[in-house]
Amino acid sequence: MFVAATKDGGLREWILDIPAWEMYHQDPGGYIEPGKTYGAKVSATSITTVGDVLHCCCYCKGVQFDITRPGPRSSMLHSPWPDLLMPYFENASDNSADIKWWIREGGTKYLAGTCACNSCRLGSGYDIQCWAFVPKVNIQKTNGDPIDFNLATLKRYTISEGAYREFCGKCGAVVFWHCDERPDLVDVSVGLLEARSGARAEEWLEWCTGRVSFQELAQNKALIEKLAVGLNDWGSRETANK
Repeated sequence: MFVAATKDGGLREWILDIPAWEMYHQDPGGYIEPGKTYGAKVSATSITTVGDVLHCCCYCKGVQFDITRPGPRSSMLHSPWPDLLMPYFENASDNSADIKWWIREGGTKYLAGTCACNSCRLGSGYDIQCWAFVPKVNIQKTNGDPIDFNLATLKRYTISEGAYREFCGKCGAVVFWHCDERPDLVDVSVGLLEARSGARAEEWLEWCTGRVSFQELAQNKALIEKLAVGLNDWGSRETANK
């Protein structure tokens, strides 16, 4: 529901055969059919000046921070492969070739993807969590200082040894996931990004469409299977339109 608020359709573009409604129940606006526009949609490809700083905040605005565009320092770190790109049940996560997989579109965007693992589901209360992979050097406080995970209402939960999830202690919004294995690369909850184009923030993110992370562990397998198919189809259409 409330798809119009996303501007770009959000997950609706990837899960096409589940009913979606445009507005609040007081003013429904009607059922949205696949391919329809969503309110005041702003296409990422139509934005000619997108800026170098993207503001992010939670619902209560107790947690606010900025993301900057990739730069030389964005590649000066190492990270193993994520399950999103190298399924852990098939491959080792070791990135011996030191591929900078989080940097996309010629160094102008970050990789983003969907996750269906139990940790994300239990932490967010929903079967699908969307993450953007952003170097810590590109996450800063609103005054330009480096991020230090001590923002106002930000709280930490230790998921397991060496793995952490940050959330807003006031409104409950999921904010970050990070771990000691790759301390310089942070998963940022995409829902906090205030991108001009909409919820998918396509002028900042390149979405992985080949896989849902940890889809084998999904509790709602039917939903995640629909998402995986929809992502793949959407990615094919996007590639054909470039």
